[in-house]
Amino acid sequence: YARSEAVREYVLMRTGGICEVCQREAPFLTDSERPYLETHHIRSLSDGGPDHPFWVVGVCPNCHRRAHYGNDREEFNRRLQEIILEKES
Repeated sequence: YARSEAVREYVLMRTGGICEVCQREAPFLTDSERPYLETHHIRSLSDGGPDHPFWVVGVCPNCHRRAHYGNDREEFNRRLQEIILEKES
């Protein structure tokens, strides 16, 4: 699935280097001195989810794994959507 680099960059800038879920600083800096965070599509592209900032969150690796594999992932992803809707409104 094609992902927009512009959406990714926007989301990572929106984070300010802080996970949008747990509010912790990125765990390390990349070679280019940028905070390392990952982008997560709240509704996956394979399920028809949009590649739009309202549906993408910037998260630390732990929160990202939880969003995919946690036993509470459905509720967790609903919470992610609420966080982003509040930030973007």
